[in-house]
Amino acid sequence: MILLKSLFKNKQSRYDYRQIFLDFNRSLHTIKDKKFLLLSIVTRIYEFVQAKNIYVLWQNYDTTRYVLINPQEETGPELSISSDDGLIKWLQLNEKPLVVSFVPEYINIFSENDLKIVKQLNCKLICPLKANNQFRGVIFMGEKENKKAYNAKDVETLSVLLDNTALAIENVSYNEERGAHLKRMMQTDRLSVIGQLAAGAVHEIRNPLTSIKSAIQYIQGDINDPKKQKIIRLTLSEVNRINEILTGLLSFSRQNNPVKREFNLISMIEQTLQLVRNTHIKKQIRFIADFETSPLPVVADQDQLKQVIMNILLNAIDAIREEGFIRIAIYPSLMDRATYYHIVITDSGTGVNEDQLEKIFDPFYTTKEEGTGLGLSISYGIIHRHGGNIEIRNHPDGGARVEIQLPAGLENISK
Repeated sequence: MILLKSLFKNKQSRYDYRQIFLDFNRSLHTIKDKKFLLLSIVTRIYEFVQAKNIYVLWQNYDTTRYVLINPQEETGPELSISSDDGLIKWLQLNEKPLVVSFVPEYINIFSENDLKIVKQLNCKLICPLKANNQFRGVIFMGEKENKKAYNAKDVETLSVLLDNTALAIENVSYNEERGAHLKRMMQTDRLSVIGQLAAGAVHEIRNPLTSIKSAIQYIQGDINDPKKQKIIRLTLSEVNRINEILTGLLSFSRQNNPVKREFNLISMIEQTLQLVRNTHIKKQIRFIADFETSPLPVVADQDQLKQVIMNILLNAIDAIREEGFIRIAIYPSLMDRATYYHIVITDSGTGVNEDQLEKIFDPFYTTKEEGTGLGLSISYGIIHRHGGNIEIRNHPDGGARVEIQLPAGLENISK
């Protein structure tokens, strides 16, 4: 939430406003950090209209959803608007700010989701953000400090102020998105190379390991000393543990192509949640299903996706000390004219150290004492082979946030 309290008590003169415009336009071309750019934009807006709350929603990377961006990294609502919602369609068509009103001719503009967000944010004015002739975002403004309604002068001033704002956010966002895309490409290439090396290593290690295990089992019957028997049992246990690691590594290296069939994504998620609830009851954890129960058809490998969801949920459980929550949200969107499902899993655990985020998908990288470090690597490969993407980052309120972008695949069903 972008919340600015009273910063400027005195009314500015016309010269002050002109200077603010000039300073603001200069800063738009010099600020390269998205967080500081948004803070500058919100501060300037406040200087003109003294809105108590100012929210910026920006079109998410390669999607048609407009998501709240949070430069101050403080507690705030998680919300988004789809391009199919009535508000976005109205703003795209009229290309001008909308003073919020609930009279019949205006309330018909809003979808159910629009009304929920407008009321949640106590929004009084909505301004479109357009860059390169593309509708890219929305700014929601709450009540003014003086509790007066927004007038024509406010709307005109904001329209001028925001002319270059969207282009500045667009440029910064493009650089961030380009960097994220290159990072994903490098991650995929690195995992591919490691996978090829792993396949050969597993074969070379398993043959002598099988001989070692057979030899130990052969001599085990000839040893009667209890202490030596204990040593043999521990040795066999370690051999089996090595074999489990090799099995996981083989799963990672084989890059098995998914066997895709149509199924209900919601049912699969609910089944996985139920399985986790029944097998992990030592901690006081609330599982929050933040999605509709109506079916979401998807064409994918159900077993592989269940493995991914299960792995993420188990990681979240491990990250929660004694009690907390795990929330799963699912929503569809359009990306490159195809339907995608976004599966967002957040938890209230310890989160991930910033220096670990760069390595979190690397094979054998783990923070657990008995972990193999292959779970997330395998999950990354599964989602990538489905044509999707998986990202992990820390949530501003604490804990981790995992987002999976999964193509529905319905467009590719063979007839």
